[in-house]
Amino acid sequence: MTTLKAVLALMDFSDSHPRLIKYLARPIANAPVLSARLPVMVRAYMGATSFDIHDVDVENGRYGIGGVDEIMFGSELLRVLHLVLARMGPAEQERALYDIGFLTGYYEAKDAVRKGRWAPRVLVPLITSAGLLERVRSDPTMAEFLNKVLATESRIIINEGGWGSVEEFDFSSTPLRAVLANSQEAAWMGPSDSPVCHYFAGGAAGHASAITGEFFEGREVECAAAGARRCVFEMTPAVESEAELERREMAAALLALR
Repeated sequence: MTTLKAVLALMDFSDSHPRLIKYLARPIANAPVLSARLPVMVRAYMGATSFDIHDVDVENGRYGIGGVDEIMFGSELLRVLHLVLARMGPAEQERALYDIGFLTGYYEAKDAVRKGRWAPRVLVPLITSAGLLERVRSDPTMAEFLNKVLATESRIIINEGGWGSVEEFDFSSTPLRAVLANSQEAAWMGPSDSPVCHYFAGGAAGHASAITGEFFEGREVECAAAGARRCVFEMTPAVESEAELERREMAAALLALR
């Protein structure tokens, strides 16, 4: 608890002194030798952006962050996925988009933890051990810590990655809740009479499942494509349906590859 309070104090200091972070801490976080030794989340809290933190290996054609491989692509891919998968029929298309989002969100979160380059080792057990949700819901200090971690993680992956702007990712609420403004998926697929962000709904659920160690199912309850001000997602414990069990098998197989 003492360690957690000390970390929170540093986070609060960072949030309260943006100019100091921008002009002093960020250059330190990006210093050639030191930057290679600092965990991703520490550098992010010191003001480093996603583009500062990403590793680019031109010779081998690799691009990633904290040991997690990535590929850059244009936002039009979201519409392309929707259009191509529409050949399957509405229900099948929605499930396919959701599954793609879930598997990528789940894999990236799990891979980040096992690569060991995202957070200081002393803090990893706080956000990966069993009973995370119970601790968050019973301990305001833990809830504040996790909210700050999720906000920073969302900034460098979602906001600075061009998916939209995460306004909220709350693990202390029931159901779990995520709020996304300026969703690229909604922008490409709107206007619509019903929610369209199936990929992001799956991604949010996959990420929550990986972090908490409990499988969740996500659904979009408000969508900008359907006239809402922003997109709102809720995540509840997954029912062990045939589709859910198949999704878990695919997630396990994906993690076993690399």
